[in-house]
Amino acid sequence: MSRRGFTMIELLLSLAITAVVAAGVAAMLGGLATGIALGSDARTGLLATAATHGRLVEELAGTECVLAVSDGDAVLWKGDVTPSGLIEPSELQWITFDAEFGELRRSSIRFPDDWSTIDQLAFDRPITRASQLSAEWNRAESRGILEHETLADGLLIAHSSTPAPFTTASEFRIDLTFDLATGPVEATTVIICHGDQPSEWTP
Repeated sequence: MSRRGFTMIELLLSLAITAVVAAGVAAMLGGLATGIALGSDARTGLLATAATHGRLVEELAGTECVLAVSDGDAVLWKGDVTPSGLIEPSELQWITFDAEFGELRRSSIRFPDDWSTIDQLAFDRPITRASQLSAEWNRAESRGILEHETLADGLLIAHSSTPAPFTTASEFRIDLTFDLATGPVEATTVIICHGDQPSEWTP
């Protein structure tokens, strides 16, 4: 008794059915992988925003007031750390956004260990006007005592602001836009300031 093989039409038909089934399975697996990736990115976004919010609140807690806001950057006064009733450069925090690296940074003055108290006092001259803030930044930078710290990274935008007028603002707001694989994710952190600007300060 002879055994008949598959005809060409049967082979082509079976190949076509196999291809259709394989395409369906591939589409299902692709959709499943995309769903998992989206869920993972969503969780990553939530973790990133929550972690950044916590860090900003922790690092900027204790801010006395906002001294200046310009082009989304800000200068904060930590308070009368060196008791004098005036604002000294070492009591300042510059909050800036570096768009090139996508980083929100804090800059502050840190005196070298080999500086004596006299050296520190000689540098730390009280300031009374907002127009002096840029000069104090440059002076500290030129002396190599301006320390830069990254507060948040992976950002598209970081914008600092206060409710107007900022001279009596009790809140300092930072609006962030994170650059994630699934697209931009926005977040906002609000820091409660402790007091008003000193009476000697001229915005």
